[in-house]
Amino acid sequence: MIAEFTQSERRQARRLLLASLVVLGVGLWPLFSSHVLYLDDMGRVLDGYFGWNINARPAAEGVMRLLGFGDALVNIAPLPQLVAWAIAAGMSLAWWRWVPGLRPMVYVLGNALIWLTPFTLQNFTYVFDSLPMTVALASGVLASLLLRQPLSSYPPSSLPSLSFKHRWRRLMAATALLLVALCSYQPALNAFLVLSLLEALFSTTVRRSWQLLFQRAGVVLVSLVVYLPLSRVLVAGEYSQQHGRMLDPGDVMALLGGVQSNLQAAATAWRGGLDHASLVFSLVLLMGLAMTLGAGLWSRRGEGVERSATWRERGLKASFERLSRGLWLLLLVPALWGPMLLLAEPVFHSRTLVAWGPLLGGALMLGLAGQESLRRSQRYLVRMLLTLAVLLLIRQWLIFAAWSNALTAQQHYEAQLAQRIVMDASTLGLPLRSVRDSVTFLPQSPLPVLVLGKAPIAPLAIGAQRHVPAVKQNLIAAFTPNNYWAVVRLRAAGASAVTLLRDPSLKAQLAERKTCPAIVSASVVPLAPYQLWQADGVWVIDFRDKAQQCPSDN
Repeated sequence: MIAEFTQSERRQARRLLLASLVVLGVGLWPLFSSHVLYLDDMGRVLDGYFGWNINARPAAEGVMRLLGFGDALVNIAPLPQLVAWAIAAGMSLAWWRWVPGLRPMVYVLGNALIWLTPFTLQNFTYVFDSLPMTVALASGVLASLLLRQPLSSYPPSSLPSLSFKHRWRRLMAATALLLVALCSYQPALNAFLVLSLLEALFSTTVRRSWQLLFQRAGVVLVSLVVYLPLSRVLVAGEYSQQHGRMLDPGDVMALLGGVQSNLQAAATAWRGGLDHASLVFSLVLLMGLAMTLGAGLWSRRGEGVERSATWRERGLKASFERLSRGLWLLLLVPALWGPMLLLAEPVFHSRTLVAWGPLLGGALMLGLAGQESLRRSQRYLVRMLLTLAVLLLIRQWLIFAAWSNALTAQQHYEAQLAQRIVMDASTLGLPLRSVRDSVTFLPQSPLPVLVLGKAPIAPLAIGAQRHVPAVKQNLIAAFTPNNYWAVVRLRAAGASAVTLLRDPSLKAQLAERKTCPAIVSASVVPLAPYQLWQADGVWVIDFRDKAQQCPSDN
């Protein structure tokens, strides 16, 4: 592709790439430079496991094995994140290549809105997952752009003459890209769905758009036909199997009820991650782009209708177009979550809503492409939209900065708390250390641990958690009941023998117990009020208030 560019175009491409790197870097660099290990990262650094195959993500497994050392992962932060940053910035060149005619500022803004959203905080925070998740989203976006090449590269009159071989190559390439997306991070497929509907919405001819949508649906179908059998072979583990089950297609009413319930849960998670300013800027931006669509369609009214057509024929054509665009607009909502809505127990974590960015950034670039037909008096709307996009981008910078600082504070706080808990537990003579199996990663002499109550949030993170919904949604405290990350924290502090207590009856008995064989007084612990005790071979860490904690035997 680069070889086809002139020297002037190459110079413009370099400037565009540099601008995208800088704009994305304002949001990403504070996060990357903190060097924190987030959730799965801690377990992977402790045990060196990969574990993407059991989640039916073989491409992610392959990418990360290239960065591993033999059969083990080691902490190479922030290199995977830096590569993810470069890929995200490079996607602005893809938009420049396949959606020509826009000002460079629009490509930079639109691409930044794709990648910097409250729902990509987790994706970029993961040291290891950030790279395959970025590859997945880039593949989904690139597949959509690749399928629009005939519309941008050839005049409409030449479309029928395009060779079958050329079309076949593009379809195969798009299918391969969607397979890469599915095998790297499944929700990235939804970005392709959203962009496909946006392509249809902002097109000039409805009939041609229906043809292209059916073509894209075929690409999705083929990719799923290949991927789903592979996923059934690879998926393993209780968590992946539980959340990978589909709704029963045989019971139509139950299926519709499940989809409705899933959509409500997804919408709640979406609203829970957006602050008021981000929500208002996003919705106003989308409504403004809808207005540009309406203005463009109004300026082209009557085009494509034969002069001999009757008023009835003109009316039927106009009604068909309005119904089609209305349907595509409605389908954008479920497309944000795509096939996840068909799962029996989906997990709507914020990181799964990667299609929100393509909705905003894609709508901006596709909506402003080809708007030269707007009257000069309507150009103010475009300027207003770009201003809104800039304000929204600034808001995302602020959210990423708040998240970076809150996460860093919480990580340091929990690390100190875990170290203090382990030191205090050693005074009780608990068997904290054990050799762990190199295959199962389980300790040979396990010490089950039970956390009662919740440890407080780091003081320096409380403000961000209270006022920034995205921080509240993603800041996951480790020391809470039934939380595996508490075990990981304790292991990182040196307690290699600990495992999570699984027995529900024993959990209930210990939670109700009022006498304890050994206690560490909360007064000696400045970080958080807790008591430690052991009963029935279980190490109990009790963060409940003093009225609920076990009394001493004095």
